[in-house]
Amino acid sequence: MPFSSTTNVDTPITNTNTKTFTTNTATGDTDTEPQTQPWKYATRITCTIPSGRSSTSSLLSTSTTTAASMRVTRPTASLRFGPLQVFAEATVLDPDAAVGVAGGKGATRGGESSSSSRDDLSTSSTSNNSAAYFPWPVLDAVLCKMVIVVPCKDEKLSVIRGVLAAIPVGCAVILVSNCQRTDDDDEYAQQAAMALAFASPGRPVMTVHQKDPIAAAALRAAGMADLCEDKAVSGDTPTPETIRDGKGEGMILGIALAAAFCPGRKYIGFVDADNFCAASVTEYCKDFATGFALDEERDVEEKEEKEETMVRLRWASKPKVRNGMVEFVPEGRCSRIVNSWLNRLFSLDGGSGSGRDGATETPAQSGFITTGNAGEHAMTMGLALKLRLASGYAIEPFHFVDLLERAQMTGRNTTNISTKQQTPSSSSTASSSVPGIKPLTKPVRILQLRTRSPHYHRASPEAHIRRMWAVGLGCIYHGLASATAFLRQEPETDHPITVDADDAGGLNDAGNNPNTHNTNISHLLREMHNFAKDGGAVEAETGALPRPRVYPALEGMDGRKFREGMLGRKGRAGGTLRMAGV
Repeated sequence: MPFSSTTNVDTPITNTNTKTFTTNTATGDTDTEPQTQPWKYATRITCTIPSGRSSTSSLLSTSTTTAASMRVTRPTASLRFGPLQVFAEATVLDPDAAVGVAGGKGATRGGESSSSSRDDLSTSSTSNNSAAYFPWPVLDAVLCKMVIVVPCKDEKLSVIRGVLAAIPVGCAVILVSNCQRTDDDDEYAQQAAMALAFASPGRPVMTVHQKDPIAAAALRAAGMADLCEDKAVSGDTPTPETIRDGKGEGMILGIALAAAFCPGRKYIGFVDADNFCAASVTEYCKDFATGFALDEERDVEEKEEKEETMVRLRWASKPKVRNGMVEFVPEGRCSRIVNSWLNRLFSLDGGSGSGRDGATETPAQSGFITTGNAGEHAMTMGLALKLRLASGYAIEPFHFVDLLERAQMTGRNTTNISTKQQTPSSSSTASSSVPGIKPLTKPVRILQLRTRSPHYHRASPEAHIRRMWAVGLGCIYHGLASATAFLRQEPETDHPITVDADDAGGLNDAGNNPNTHNTNISHLLREMHNFAKDGGAVEAETGALPRPRVYPALEGMDGRKFREGMLGRKGRAGGTLRMAGV
């Protein structure tokens, strides 16, 4: 017997012999006790199941309709360092929640889950609200302004296909591949043909190979020569110049393409190509949109200056198969290490804050930073163009390092700062590792969001994991060392870090000797180096942590020259660039 359903709108629901299930929309708790109180007008859905029995559920809403939405908790605490504000982890409670919508503003604004306002999506009070709803029209409006970059290398074609298929239809898609290419087997050609099949007028798709000489030449012409490898010589013939290997380099190429070919897109996100569970990618993209919608709602409420925003995702778990059993590991091996040291860094830099319960803990005590290695993250295009970006797997943790370092500079005497920072240090790689640093010109907010979906991917060998956390710590280590050297060059500076008055425990608050900050950094550097040495993660030749390359911000790129270089003289995609729906 097939399922059948009837919907009675504006019908008083009165309990007789039918059990009614009621749900607390703020907590998700369900009460299955029989109800004796006649409820207000609500939507009743009755499903007839094969056995012939009937089950009735009542949505506690004074609205006349229901709408699907994303339900997330609100961050309960934050740390502020001058213009940089980092929020504690929020959680996706329900990727497809049902909530009453009365129309009007409810279709465009986030809703509340407090008992006083859960039925009115247009209510925007932020006090004592544990969760918020964002209807699909709100999220779709954000997704239609988003570019999703998928960097890939040697993943199977079927896995990449699943990831691309799961990206919401409103998003533009850029696949940046660094797969092996031979005359006999051009894997990239297969990837490009597969990806372009997903294109439509509302869903532009672009693909490019990271080692494309035309892309390297376009970047060099546009002023981003640091991304290009030196030309190698084979016999008497120099090989074409190409972009350097590395995940970070591929992501930077993706940002450049998005800026040049998708100027109307406001957001850019990144998802890994190795995800075996395609459905989780759909959630990740909607999580990005939820984070931006939550932040935009705050702007409307507080009438603050518009800032740049970054949304970083923490996977619900990383399932592992051990001894024939699936274990839902809450945090990966690399993330555990990098997050712990980032939390120590934020504790060092005046990082204390108070939550709603009034408790005060340092980030190191509370595990405040949970997204140091967030492969899935998104940001406003303005921020993507302003950030300095690191090479390889250091790109994600370096976001924190760069923003914290630049937040310290804001409000200080910044005379000749850019000149001093461009002076090479004694390191042989300093010219590419310490490019010019500029203070933040706009407030920046980082939202951390824990997903509902797990992340399934192939297991990585221990050596690979060690390399990943080594470069993550390396970007922190060398960034701190550069900051310490800079502070010593600026003895007249009183307060390298600006901390709100309600943030307790700042190391550089008035009355403290700024030299104490350098001492604490030096102590942290020693401990970090000893940890890496004990873990076998230092370089054999130098005995130091790896120093990732740091590239200048793409805001200095000449977008017109890059676009012309990628298209060629005839105005058509050249080299490996493939486009459809653009």
